[in-house]
Amino acid sequence: MNQLAILRNFATLCIKGVRRIAASEEIVQQWHEGSGIHFAHQIRFVAHHYQLFEQLPAEKRGRDRGRSLLDDEEIQVAARTHLSSLPMGEVTPKWFHHTLYERILLSLGWMLGKLLSERTVRRWLIKLGWRRTMLRKGVYMDGHERPDVVQYRVNTFLPLMALQEKKMVEWIANGSELVCVDLKLGPGEKRVIMVF
Repeated sequence: MNQLAILRNFATLCIKGVRRIAASEEIVQQWHEGSGIHFAHQIRFVAHHYQLFEQLPAEKRGRDRGRSLLDDEEIQVAARTHLSSLPMGEVTPKWFHHTLYERILLSLGWMLGKLLSERTVRRWLIKLGWRRTMLRKGVYMDGHERPDVVQYRVNTFLPLMALQEKKMVEWIANGSELVCVDLKLGPGEKRVIMVF
């Protein structure tokens, strides 16, 4: 967008009769601090390229230096298959880095002269759709059928809840309405309200 805005300003100045070098130097004063001789030259180059080809020149920064191993569909499929076979929370960049060399690439017959960095492997995980997440405590999955949990539930929790339920208000459905059943509390007993 900046290049197009600069080209529009450059073209406007040229249409008004300002010479190309003077027009590019005036734009440099608007967009750039300092003398900006190189910037002025680039403005003229981009304008000339646009005049010839009716498009901006191809961006040269950040160009791909070559093909990545991950571009190979066979490696992609093998990596995804292996990653999806693992339980959630077991995949780490360090583990994937090790597994990539020990299993995935060897099984496909790839022998690399230079090892990939762990940072590259981390980028591969992102390209394969994996994201870094922190496992948080607080929500426990499964484990409710462990013998110690079952014993606690049957011998401690449920009897305590049965005692407390006698002190709680009970609501009974009567047609489409709920009716409150009065409590029969003994002397010194207080009503219990469960908060979930």
